[in-house]
Amino acid sequence: RSPAQVYRAYVRAETDRDEAAMNALLAPDIEIELNGVPALGSADEDAAAMAALFVAYPDYHREVIEVIEEGGTAAARWRMVGHPRPELAGQLPRIDIRGCSFVRVADGRMTAAHVWSPSDALERVLALVGNASPSD
Repeated sequence: RSPAQVYRAYVRAETDRDEAAMNALLAPDIEIELNGVPALGSADEDAAAMAALFVAYPDYHREVIEVIEEGGTAAARWRMVGHPRPELAGQLPRIDIRGCSFVRVADGRMTAAHVWSPSDALERVLALVGNASPSD
C-alpha cells in the first residue's frame, strides 16, 4: 500500500472503531509528535489514547480533506469533530479541529506521524480525555 492508502485506511479504521485494524497499520515503535513535541512513542500508546477519545467522544470522527504523497511520506489535511458524552460535557469541550499530518510509512505501516493543528487544542483535548472519567 502507498502512504496515502495506509493513512486513509487508518482513518477508515478509526471511523469504524476497529482498534485491531488501526493497530495493524502502525509500527509497534511509531513516534507521534503533536505540534513538534513528542507525544506518543508506540502503537500501544496510540491505541490507549484513541480508546479514551472514543469513550469520551462517542460521535468522534475525522474527515480527510486531502492527502498527497511523495516517496514514503503522506501529507494529509483533516478535520476532527466530536461532542463529549453527556456526563463529561462540563469537563470536555466540543471538538472541531482542523489540522494536518505528515506520516512516514514503511512496509505498509506508519512509522512516524507529525500532527499539526492550530494552537494547542488537540493537546488540551487529549490531556483532558486522559484525566476525565465518566461517572457510570
